[in-house]
Amino acid sequence: MRTPPALPPELAASPFTVEDARRSGVPYARLRRPDLVTPYRGVRGATTPSTALERCHAFAPLLRRGQAFCGLSAAAIWGMWLPRGVEEDPTVEVLAVHPVRAPRMRGVRGHHADGARLALVAGLPVTAPAETWCDLSIVLELDALIAAGDSLVRRQAPRCTVEELLAAVERRAGRPGCARARRAVAHVRAGCDSPRETALRLLLHRARLPHPEVNGRVSEPGARVRFGDLVFREWKVIVEYDGEHHRRDARQYAADIVRLEELARAGWTVIRVLKEHFRDPTAIVARVVGALRDRGWRGTPSKSHLLRVPRANA
Repeated sequence: MRTPPALPPELAASPFTVEDARRSGVPYARLRRPDLVTPYRGVRGATTPSTALERCHAFAPLLRRGQAFCGLSAAAIWGMWLPRGVEEDPTVEVLAVHPVRAPRMRGVRGHHADGARLALVAGLPVTAPAETWCDLSIVLELDALIAAGDSLVRRQAPRCTVEELLAAVERRAGRPGCARARRAVAHVRAGCDSPRETALRLLLHRARLPHPEVNGRVSEPGARVRFGDLVFREWKVIVEYDGEHHRRDARQYAADIVRLEELARAGWTVIRVLKEHFRDPTAIVARVVGALRDRGWRGTPSKSHLLRVPRANA
């Protein structure tokens, strides 16, 4: 089989519309060659998109002025923590601001709005982060919605503030999902680093343990700055979730050993939680309760955590 002729440079790097190709002088027969795929009607690309973000980039050439990605598509663009099953939804969601019409084609779910707060992320028009999060209240369960909110106000590269989420919830009053969004925002905390941290925090919260600081500073003055995932400062107890990278990355593992030694010398008790520990949430709570009681806490934990175990989004 003969090698297909090269595409113009402006079309070779990313998905493009058939209309743009014809304007660049590409014959229609070239657009039907097997080295190109058709992710959406009127679009061609080099590879079939396999992730939510890739599908957004594939559909982007078809967006008109007044249209933007919304819902789960916008959440993927913002990098929110989403449940794996939801993240794999093949449908692209697009919002059209009146009087622009929403797209109607296979693989696309169109929405309408009289007005919307929009933003631009890596060249892609999307609904603003707080508004996107409120839209998710229709499709996500409570814990997943809390984790998605935590991801927007995370410690590194936050997308918005808790106050902005609260304001968006107020603007949504009376609309579908408002009650769930209102419940969820009350549990969103700034400073998280992962969805597993969120799940761990919710588990301890439902066990009626004291409220910890999220990624609080635990280093001594003048020492290297250190943070703890969940810090019970009054009792000098830290609860940490160790992800896979803590075990697979030799440098990270070595750094963890030094860090734990420093914390122990400073009088901290550190409870480390792994993904496997979530198979027995009662044991996690018992370990934290034991550490707190060793340091003087005299509260009584609740067994409500056994009725509903938080599930991490990833």
